[in-house]
This record gives sequence, structure tokens and C-alpha cells, in this order.
Amino acid sequence: MVTLLVEVVLPAGVLLAVLFAASLYRKLKYPSPLALGCIIPKLCAVGSAEILRYNKKEGDEQRTAKHLWREVRWKQFRVNWGYLCEEASNTMLFQRAVRFEKMKIDPAKSALEYEQREILILELVYQADEMRWTLFRAQASLLVRTMLRLDVDQELFITLLAQYKKLEEDIVALAGMAEDDCYRQMLVERLGLSNWGLIEGGSPEPA
Repeated sequence: MVTLLVEVVLPAGVLLAVLFAASLYRKLKYPSPLALGCIIPKLCAVGSAEILRYNKKEGDEQRTAKHLWREVRWKQFRVNWGYLCEEASNTMLFQRAVRFEKMKIDPAKSALEYEQREILILELVYQADEMRWTLFRAQASLLVRTMLRLDVDQELFITLLAQYKKLEEDIVALAGMAEDDCYRQMLVERLGLSNWGLIEGGSPEPA
């Protein structure tokens, strides 16, 4: 029985773990390309103020009602998990759009000949990849902190928000470089950026 476990079950388990990790890496790193116009209806507005207020409120309540810790913490986890998932979903869509735009760059073209839009596309490919991994780690951290009964790391959420909003800003800038400005206007509306000073070069704080 022990021999069967060592020779068959254990290697099979390791193989499945490796395949799962490879599949996850590919999903995070190489989502299928999709035209910019196709991602717009799937995007959602990612707010932050209501999440930060909620976390502060729940943190205050937790200190006065420790016997309700499990219920409060679970509700807080679901709210914050949903918030991170919204950022991750939008980031994945941004990845798909910039990978589609990258496909249109002539591979025989010298980097010295790249236009401003092409340079931004290549920067966004890297930026979106990094943001996706950062969000994946943030989701894992939130899960671990919840299991260890630790408070939500609000500093992490604020840092993530600034990074994510910068990505949004650059995607909108990319759309604005097209001949037709309709995509830029649609993105601003869909992402709820009309009242964000960030679009006009301000600070990453809601107006």
C-alpha cells in the first residue's frame, strides 16, 4: 500500500500540481487577445472610497464585538475579495486588448522606428502583466490574513488603487491616440472616470 502511494499516487499528485501551476501561469500571463472595442462592454467601474469606509467601519465594530469576529471577518473578506476581483477582471481585459494591439506592430520594424502609440502599447503589455500578478498576490494575502484573523491591510489597498488607476489612465490614453475618439469617451464613461482628476493629469483621488 505504501509502495503504491509512493510510486503512483504521489507522482500523479505532483504532476497535477505542476499542470495546475502551468495553467494558472499561462492564464495570468497570456490571456487571448481581444480588440479594444470588444472589452468595453465587459468593464466595470472600480471604486475605492466605499470599500475603505466599509473596512474602517467593520474594524471599529470588530473591536467592540469580538464574539462576532467570524461573521464580521467573513463578510469583510467577501466584500474585499469582490473588490480585488473587479480590479483583476478589468486588468485581464486590458491585457487582452494591449496584446491585440501588439499583434498589429510590424515585427520587422526597428524599435527606433516605433511611434509613440506603439511604445505605449509595449509599455502597457508589461504594466498589465505586472498588475495582474500584483493583484493575484494581493488576493492570496487577503485570504491568508483572513485565515490568520488579521486586519485587512488598507495600505495595500491604497497602493493597489494607485497602481490600478495608473493602468486605467494609460489605457484611456492609448484609446485617445486612435483616429476615432469614441473609444476613449466610452472607456471614460464605462470605467466611471468622468470625475477623476487623474484623467486630466491630477492626483489619483476621486474628485
